Amino acid sequence: MTISKIYEILSPVMKSSFRMLVVIVMLASLGAAPIRAQQVTQVRVAMLAPSALLWLHAIAKDQGFYAERKIEVKELIAGSSPALLQAVSSGSVEAGISLGDVAIRAIDRGAPVIITGAVLEKTILRLVGGAGVSSIKDLKGGVVTAGAVEGGTANLLRFQLKAGGVDPRGVKMVALTNSRDRIVALGNGQVKGALLLAPFDTLAEREKMKILGVYSMDYVQTPLIVNKNWAAKNRNAAIGLTKALQKAAVWVYDAKNKQKAINILAAFTNVPVDVCARSYQFIIEEQQAIGKNLEVRAAGLENIIKIDQDIGANPASSKPFDLSRYYDPGFLSAK
Repeated sequence: MTISKIYEILSPVMKSSFRMLVVIVMLASLGAAPIRAQQVTQVRVAMLAPSALLWLHAIAKDQGFYAERKIEVKELIAGSSPALLQAVSSGSVEAGISLGDVAIRAIDRGAPVIITGAVLEKTILRLVGGAGVSSIKDLKGGVVTAGAVEGGTANLLRFQLKAGGVDPRGVKMVALTNSRDRIVALGNGQVKGALLLAPFDTLAEREKMKILGVYSMDYVQTPLIVNKNWAAKNRNAAIGLTKALQKAAVWVYDAKNKQKAINILAAFTNVPVDVCARSYQFIIEEQQAIGKNLEVRAAGLENIIKIDQDIGANPASSKPFDLSRYYDPGFLSAK
């Protein structure tokens, strides 16, 4: 069999190794010392539309933390959280920045994915009231939105309504997946209340809308997930992706990086710098929503399930809780 025929049947990884081998052999034949260069690995990462959910990703990209780990992240925007999870589960992409409840449900059903870190260990969704709304009780009998009408985010809104004295069964939930659309709906009276992501909650405040509340307990809103089969074969790349985001999490809490972090969020979300400064205040200084070391605490996943149970919804998991079923800390602890 000719060398060209062998090359045709090689896998992409083997082809890369084959090409490197050819280069080394050629250099050796010229009397040069072999060059051992670590190749950059491309990792396809599924994510939702730009918002502060992806702040750590934007930082890791801007500050070269992926490059330090020889990782090239290819962003693939998913239309919904279930679609994102399906892409990772099927191997269409190698990793994703998912939603916590979606990851729990998928893993319980046997999806070959695992959480490697908590991008957000507390929620950055704040409940905002529209015109004439000054408290959660004013939402009674009204139309509200959490993005979707079912799932973890919708249940979080129902939980906040119940805690504020409003029967969630007495409101109408509508689907508005984009935070910008939710601001418009609040402004024109289409909805009376909405959960908004930073920095869009601050934009709503600028329109004289009132922040009604935020859930402040542990709640893994966005975990980093990887396809287990891919990670088993490409552990260094999976570790590199996780550690790059971990470094971004440490970096964002360093006070000397505050203005740069704000500027990165502004550029990433196309939102004014002063608005993103308020987001920094809320996310980093007040809520401390970003996991300081990207670690996943048990309560962050358990509270998602407890919220579902409290409002009588189908819980994200009905199994006895075992953190190790969902989270592998080995990617964070690796060097």
